Amino acid sequence: MVYSNYPILSGSSDRPVFAIIGGGIAGSVQAIHLAERYPWLDIHIFDKNKKILTGTSNMNPGRPTFGFHYRCLNTATFCQDNTVKFTKFLDRIGCPNIFAKAPQGGIYVLMKGAAQVLDDSINPVFSSDEIEPVFEQIKEHAIKNYSNDNDFKKHFGSPDQICRKLEEVEYKRFLTPGLLKGVGACYETAEKTFDTVGICSFLREYIKGIKNIKIQTEAKVTCLEEIHQSNAARYRITWNDTSTNKSRSEVAQFLTLACWERVGFFRKQLGKPESHPTYNRLKMLAILETEVTADRANTVRPIFAASGPFSMISPQSCIERPDGSMICRLACTLAIRTNVMNVLDDRVLPTDYDNMLEGTNDAEEKMKMAAPILEGAKQFFSCLSNAKLAEVRFGTVRVPFGAGGNVDLHDPASEHHSRDYPGCSDLGDGLFVNEAMKMIYSVYNAEMMLDWAHAELCGMNHKLTHASKAKAATKGALAIINKSTHSLKSATQKSGYETALMSTRLAI
Repeated sequence: MVYSNYPILSGSSDRPVFAIIGGGIAGSVQAIHLAERYPWLDIHIFDKNKKILTGTSNMNPGRPTFGFHYRCLNTATFCQDNTVKFTKFLDRIGCPNIFAKAPQGGIYVLMKGAAQVLDDSINPVFSSDEIEPVFEQIKEHAIKNYSNDNDFKKHFGSPDQICRKLEEVEYKRFLTPGLLKGVGACYETAEKTFDTVGICSFLREYIKGIKNIKIQTEAKVTCLEEIHQSNAARYRITWNDTSTNKSRSEVAQFLTLACWERVGFFRKQLGKPESHPTYNRLKMLAILETEVTADRANTVRPIFAASGPFSMISPQSCIERPDGSMICRLACTLAIRTNVMNVLDDRVLPTDYDNMLEGTNDAEEKMKMAAPILEGAKQFFSCLSNAKLAEVRFGTVRVPFGAGGNVDLHDPASEHHSRDYPGCSDLGDGLFVNEAMKMIYSVYNAEMMLDWAHAELCGMNHKLTHASKAKAATKGALAIINKSTHSLKSATQKSGYETALMSTRLAI
């Protein structure tokens, strides 16, 4: 299925084509940035789903990310800066629903002792004493960089108020008695939960209005090839059109792999494997519904328990009743059950993984898999006492983020706790990777892509200019030869061989 306001181009078009495999947050935001900067560039998005932004991006819980759950300051402030950047981008393009219409203000629970999770006793990876000093540094970063930023203040309030340590009397209403004894500290933050569904819906419609973006949905890309058809052609994209079950292909000069679980597979196809392959992690998200009485309404917040339990609730929507009670819908994770399986990203996905990702597995089976997430989270958060499991979603996340290969979340040395790779890279020859390891990194990655694409386009322009000059020079030489031939014939007729030879020499 193709939808676009721009005519489908034939292969004879002189306009360069920039293909993006994957229409999630990363690919879509990159396409918007490219279209704004280069309105003469044809941007083609290929997505396997019936609509773009309905895969992993749409199952993101929109967890507030100012970086408060990281011990590494660089990772924390990178999160903060990109949360601000992502919010400003959405605001600039007119997104009406940036944040969830639900209680906001993140709560971070820092553990100092073990937490009982289902049948396991989980010790903290880092103690609250190790993490708390970073909170103050995160605040200092915000004060230094955003004190004069009116957009920051509009969305998040004053930078010097982005976090506040709570007294036990304040935080105990959020937590169950069983968790309280292991708490080292608890902070309230100015973070907000993104309205992921609203953002995806808005971007889907926004892109339709951009004339130089063509969207090819129900396109399961099967093969990518580097070709040398001409000076400009580089990549042939072959896909199966699942709406017609026919194979189709197209040529592009530039190509971005923004397809999450198939990035490693396609890199391998193109002869550009990573020396340290990353992993596809199948992640499960439980969607809960709960009724909260009026006197307990303030217990519903975005809450993250770190480090060790790694459980989180993220309110998605709340409907207030006349009596003050609320019906709330929340996204919920629990690390020991949320992370389903890891698969090296340069291998074909196992059938079980693919079925869960595509949503073809049995509904009852999915609910059974997710039930422990609710059971474990109920041991932490008081607002879930009456919660029920409403829906289960599956998506892919990418791990690890470097070369160490340590993907154990509960290991202090794991790369989870110091993420320095945002998910974008330039592989050369007009080939890019854009995975956006977090939703908030999508704008940062898109800006990096613009810089790299600019360099590639300048290089292409130089080659075309050089080729054009060479063509002109050849044309000029042919003109001289033709003129010489004409002179030779004329001179032969008039003065014989000697005169013709002299005329030819003069012409040359």
